[in-house]
Formats: sequence, C-alpha cells, structure tokens
Amino acid sequence: MTLTSNATELMLELGLEKSMAGTAYLRGRQIGPQYAAAYDTVPVIADGQPSLEQLLAVEPDFVYSGYPDGFSESSGHTRARLGELGVRTHLNPESCAGAPVSFDLLFDEITRVGAIFGVPDRAAASVEALRARLDAVRTALGGTAPVAPVSVMVYNSGTGAARTVGGEAMLNEIITQAGGVNVFADVPERFPEVSWEQVAQRRPEAILIYDYLNPSVDSKIGALRAVPAIAQVPAIVNGAFPVMSLSVAQPGPRSVEAVEQLARQLHPDRFR
Repeated sequence: MTLTSNATELMLELGLEKSMAGTAYLRGRQIGPQYAAAYDTVPVIADGQPSLEQLLAVEPDFVYSGYPDGFSESSGHTRARLGELGVRTHLNPESCAGAPVSFDLLFDEITRVGAIFGVPDRAAASVEALRARLDAVRTALGGTAPVAPVSVMVYNSGTGAARTVGGEAMLNEIITQAGGVNVFADVPERFPEVSWEQVAQRRPEAILIYDYLNPSVDSKIGALRAVPAIAQVPAIVNGAFPVMSLSVAQPGPRSVEAVEQLARQLHPDRFR
C-alpha cells in the first residue's frame, strides 16, 4: 500500500503494480504519464487520507509513504499503530535524513525497494538509466565552457513572508544539478519561512515557482511583484520565473525529470 505519489511512482518505476494492494493520499499530485497505464491497474482506496479501516481492508503487508504525514495520527494509521497490527512500514529517506540529500540517496532508495520486493535487477536498470540522464545534463552544462550557476530562490507560498526551500530538501539538490545554486541552501531545514528582506539581501537571479495549480502560477508571480521589499531583486526586474510542478519536484524517480526541466529553463542555450 502506498501513500503519496512519489512512493507510488517509485513502485511503478520498478514495475511493481501487481504487488500493490492499493494507493491513496496523492496530495493533489498528478501521476507521471509514463506511469499512468500501470497506475490505472492499482485500486485507489481513498482520494485523501484513508481511514485505518480503509487501509486495513486491502490487507497490506507493507505501507510505504513518501512523506511523514502519510502516516496519520488523526486517521489512526501511525507507524507505531501499524506495527502493533503486524504491518511493516517504510518512509522515504529524505524525510529522515536531517541533512542535505543527494541523488545517491534517491538511488539507494530505489535499490532498497527493489531488494525488498525481490526485483534487484529492475532497480539496477532504473538507477543506471536515471544516472545516464543526469550525466547528460551535466555534460550539456559543462564542457570546455561550463555554465555559471544561476542563483535561485524557490517560492512555495506566502505573502507576509515566503515559504521556500532550504538545504535539506531534494529540490536543493535538483537546483544544483540543473546548473543553479539555492540562495537559502545554508538554512538547515527542508521548507523554511524567510522574510522578504532576506530575499532582497540574497538577490536571486531566478525565482522558481512551485506550481500547485491553485493558486495559479500567474497569481503567484503577481503576488511576488506586489512585494515592495523585493522590487529590485534581479529575478523580479528581469521576469525570471522558472516553473516546476509539485509532481516532479518530490523525492522520487521523476526528480531526474525535474533536473532536466529546470536546466532547460535556467540555461536554454545549452539545450537547443
């Protein structure tokens, strides 16, 4: 049983849909088109958080969540409670790391899940293919004249202050691999809140918009342009607003897709 879309996509990346008793709690994310056909064969037991009863009704041996809130106190299926009931659990390691994460951590997770489900060869093939795609981006950005990294701030949400990404989130590593540098990489958190004055001081050249669908990207850009404190930040002056959907920004196999997308937006001249 998977909870959150990145756990679901990792299982599907390994061709494990027949091992999935069900899935739930996508948190509004869209499953990647490359996984859609396999996903359609998996029972969706709840649009949001399943109750403990709904979860147990599919008789899972193993519950895998991409984020800590997949294991819900209010819905009754904490890791402790599931353990008491004889159900094993697993959490994506980004949520446990407490330190900057890398693609090696993601590839280790693919290898680990492959071992758990007895498909180590599939996991090895997946890791090899994903590493090759990362290498292709690195090659495009390097060469005899490597690109100068673009300073990037992530705008998640907020008007009185900004919710952004710190140094412990997978997106920090995605930015680095895409030829950028996260201006709040020194903040030892995953999703810290920062003041607009701090944003102004760090002068990002680009502000990466997290696309939640609602509010829209345009409304988020409008909100940023309405903040007097950052009016002279280069990203605002130059209208540099790369966009990334939550579906690809999560720690999972599509994180490599996120690098490819962001690299094209930060350095379009290298991908013509």
